[in-house]
Amino acid sequence: MLKESKKISDYLDISFLQMLQDNCSKAMGLAFVTVDYRGCPITHYSGFTPYCQLGRKQQGFFEMCKQCDAHGGLQAAITGEPYIYRCHAGLVDFALPLICDGIYMGSLMGGQIRLNREEKGELERILPVETDWRKDKALDEAYNETQMVSYEKVKSAVTLLHDVILLMMQNGEQTGQALEKVGMNSIDWKPASNIEFSFQRNELADVKHQGKLRYFFFVMNIISQLAFQEKAAKTEAVAYDFADVMRYVTETDHEISTLGEELNYVNALLRIQKAWMGEALCFHISVPKEYWGINCPYMVLEPLIGLAVQGCEAGEAHEIEILAGEEQEDLVIQVVSDNEKMMLEELNAKLSGSFQEEGFSLRDSDRGLKRIFGKQYGISVGSRADGQTGYMICFRLPQKKG
Repeated sequence: MLKESKKISDYLDISFLQMLQDNCSKAMGLAFVTVDYRGCPITHYSGFTPYCQLGRKQQGFFEMCKQCDAHGGLQAAITGEPYIYRCHAGLVDFALPLICDGIYMGSLMGGQIRLNREEKGELERILPVETDWRKDKALDEAYNETQMVSYEKVKSAVTLLHDVILLMMQNGEQTGQALEKVGMNSIDWKPASNIEFSFQRNELADVKHQGKLRYFFFVMNIISQLAFQEKAAKTEAVAYDFADVMRYVTETDHEISTLGEELNYVNALLRIQKAWMGEALCFHISVPKEYWGINCPYMVLEPLIGLAVQGCEAGEAHEIEILAGEEQEDLVIQVVSDNEKMMLEELNAKLSGSFQEEGFSLRDSDRGLKRIFGKQYGISVGSRADGQTGYMICFRLPQKKG
């Protein structure tokens, strides 16, 4: 039987590739899309400029875009190296070939920027540059608003992404070898027992998980270094906070953490939110360090914080405070919010499970507390103790270990 042809998805997790595209687009200010060997997109567009979005709606414009993409991808496939070129619409694009085992599988296409100077001389033009679109006022304005960068920055971005893609492809190849090792790729493979099958499946899942984490943190480190070099302090801080968030989410494999670990996690989440929302969000964590070693259910605080920041996206100002105080042998944690749009009736409905929610929910936190510490522990919601608008969510943690 002929061996099935390899696809990009055999080496790269497409959902992770999409996340990488989106993050690099925001960090570098470039547009991206990944295509297979036929030139068909396998990811959504990341960071496409208004100019290119408008132009592709014009008759004849999009057809020339596809010709440029095809030629750029083909040139990268022939040479096996990244190819930087100028498209028909006057912008600078590039193609990064995705090659494994000597087989061309597709390209990561990017660019959609203008050069402010060309230290390395004139770039090759895929097609003659057409200027008829300049008669369209909206297109002309969108073109003039397209980002201008140096050739060195484009080349640095291309080199970085090429190294990242090669790392990801190599990691995917190792995962494929692990698949063959545990027998998952063999048509005639049959597990000797359910226990053996479960073990092999868990082993494979762990290989994939560790592989994803390796190149995720590698990329986050690169983004942090680029932000440092470009003196983008806010971007650098967000990259470090996001890496901390992902490390806690992915590396914790038990249901009990400590209060300190939970507070560090939500602190990073809130800093990321504030970096985006600015002065619309204020938060304070007022929990003495002497309590940080107390046992606390994993992720118990996330849904509480998620509810507290709802509305910030619309530019509404919110203040959140996390407090702690002793009550007999327990520590009482309070999350206080001035979000007046979150009604107590709605919070109680979420607590009872009347709302169907994705991810961790208020009800999940309540159940976790009761399952781990007992039915007398759980979440309660009510009005703020100071009489101000908003609400307060409370839960208790036993101070004694056991």
